[in-house]
Amino acid sequence: MRRAYILTLLAVVFWTTGPVGSKAALMAEGGGARLTPLQVAFWAIGLGWLALLVLALARGRLSRLRDVSWRGWLVLVAMGLFGWVGYPVGINVAYTMLSLPEALIIGYLNPIFVVLLQGALFGSMVRLISGWEQRPDVERRPPIGRVGAGLLLCLLGVAWIATGGRLSILGPLTSITGALFALFAAFAWGVYSNLGRFVAVRPGRDASGLGDIHNLGAMFVGLVAMGIGLAFSGQLGVPTGFRTALYLRELGPVWVDAWVPIATMAVLNYCLGYTIWLYALEGAGRVGQAHKLPPLTNFVLVSAIGVGWLVLRESIGPGFWEGAALIAAGNVVALWPARAGDALRAPVQVAPEPHGNASSATTAEEDRLA
Repeated sequence: MRRAYILTLLAVVFWTTGPVGSKAALMAEGGGARLTPLQVAFWAIGLGWLALLVLALARGRLSRLRDVSWRGWLVLVAMGLFGWVGYPVGINVAYTMLSLPEALIIGYLNPIFVVLLQGALFGSMVRLISGWEQRPDVERRPPIGRVGAGLLLCLLGVAWIATGGRLSILGPLTSITGALFALFAAFAWGVYSNLGRFVAVRPGRDASGLGDIHNLGAMFVGLVAMGIGLAFSGQLGVPTGFRTALYLRELGPVWVDAWVPIATMAVLNYCLGYTIWLYALEGAGRVGQAHKLPPLTNFVLVSAIGVGWLVLRESIGPGFWEGAALIAAGNVVALWPARAGDALRAPVQVAPEPHGNASSATTAEEDRLA
């Protein structure tokens, strides 16, 4: 489990380049115009996909694409549509309809969705597509009350940071449609994070260690969908001549090409960060502790604001540190070790049998506990 924690925190560090790089690129100007959110997302994800492809080729892992069954590819398509189209498009639309604090707080419900969708109902629905059977093995029962309290503390910390400690400025939502888009973005991220557990492999193939392969397939689906959108809007051409200003507090500004932040988040955020996250979920899931990882992702907000203060001249007030303390407290509550008595038997993935029929052979004890 220690390795899963380390991988998650490393993913958080890499994910920091996402919001900072996106904002820097969206602030770039050239010829009196600006890059659109869809353009920034498409080119950053596209370069990230190419980097991941090169990495897979260098490690000789591209052949593992053949390990995924055709039903597993259906799940990867769903991962692409939810994680690589639904989430970025949903949150960007929300930003155009809501104030930043409103959209940010609703969008940061995603760790809660990640935890909620780890239940049996979601798995039973996905198995209708994936054909992936589950059998009982040792797992710890998620301490729902404690995890819920920890997540609420984290969410309060997010709200505190977003409003500078003035929660009253949230007020009534200015757009129900915008709120629904932000809520869908949070839901889409939760779906994406959990779908990776159900990518079926061909009979006799090893299902572990496929996080990078999952991302290669899912990212490609998202790129195709976004490329179609850019083609219809006439924005598919390679953007050139855009420059943005970066700062090192009093030493800036340093003007750089917009491709610098785009390429940075492509490699760190989309190539490494998202892949490491799937590996962390996979490793934690094998010991029944996957529910403990999502609260840690709230630290992205803290790290992103800190880096934004350094290179984008974003202001940080007392509310930032108070919110960061609430997020830290929430993680302590949610991640506190479970009691030994909480151990039980719970699902572990098993590849489907040949001819697409998953094995249903379980012992009487397994059936009772499943």
